[in-house]
Amino acid sequence: MPPKSMLLAVAGMVGTGKTTLTRALAQRFGLQMALESVDDENPWLTPFYGAESNAQQEYALRLQLHFLATRFHSMRKMRALGGGWILDRTWYEDAEIFAHGLYESSVMSAHEYELYQRLYVELLTGPAARPPRLLIYLQGSLDLVVARIGQRGREAERDMPPSYWKSLHARYATWIGQFRRCPVLRLDIRDYDLLRDPAAIDEIAATVRLRLEPEIPQTELWPSGFTEP
Repeated sequence: MPPKSMLLAVAGMVGTGKTTLTRALAQRFGLQMALESVDDENPWLTPFYGAESNAQQEYALRLQLHFLATRFHSMRKMRALGGGWILDRTWYEDAEIFAHGLYESSVMSAHEYELYQRLYVELLTGPAARPPRLLIYLQGSLDLVVARIGQRGREAERDMPPSYWKSLHARYATWIGQFRRCPVLRLDIRDYDLLRDPAAIDEIAATVRLRLEPEIPQTELWPSGFTEP
């Protein structure tokens, strides 16, 4: 069984394959998953992405508060249930990249951002907000990431201007360069393709294991070559 207190996190820009890797590592190591709120669970995502830039102000705070509330829920759930967990996107990204970016671009007002920050500080000081044991950061070139976003065809993302993705990509690069809350393992998304080659998880899992011994279970649930019935 996984240890009681171990938490992994997968971080990276939209389109880098966080959820795919999260699922693969959860299956490999027998970890529970805390996935990001999907489109149909977030009533503010489509209106925000579909609005004109000057109309996004109406939805910005609501969107970010939804993500923050989802993180609160996930953290309480993980603490209550115990066991080993892997997290798809971190609360750090929500606040320090997305919410801060909306404030810097004047989509979120100063008063709105102050309110958001007050709630975020309360989250960070809560007993469940322990940093991950390891942050797995997925990185790739802007061109590759934007191409992948287009391929998956989510309606909420399809009509966003290239300038939005360029700005977000730059914010992620700045953020991870300054991140010091826990150890970081960087993976280049050009080096593997779990959708076309699921066996690529073998090398990734081995690298994660080296960084986490002896905390990762010694017997993997899904050894190389196993196929589900």
